[in-house]
Amino acid sequence: MLKNKQKWAECMVKDIEHGTLLGKCVVDGQPIYEGSGSRSKNSTIVNGRWVSGDVILKLYPMAFQAFLDENKDNEKKKEILLESLGEYGWQVNPETGKLQKL
Repeated sequence: MLKNKQKWAECMVKDIEHGTLLGKCVVDGQPIYEGSGSRSKNSTIVNGRWVSGDVILKLYPMAFQAFLDENKDNEKKKEILLESLGEYGWQVNPETGKLQKL
């Protein structure tokens, strides 16, 4: 059965020729052609729509900052939760990471 799946997967792979139109970027509306540098190399499909590599690279600094901000918020929530645990007589064991009653 595994052999059949491998054959099926090999049949599904197609070589895309240089210059083939992959799609149109949903953000900037420009076409994405295979072999057009970072525009096609880093392009991806999100929710069934093409996003070009150029747009992804332009969004990277803002997306990375949003990621860092989200992690800071999660750390603050964790600290608040740990403080509230102490009020109810619980603490986190530093060796095991499990809750223990004081």
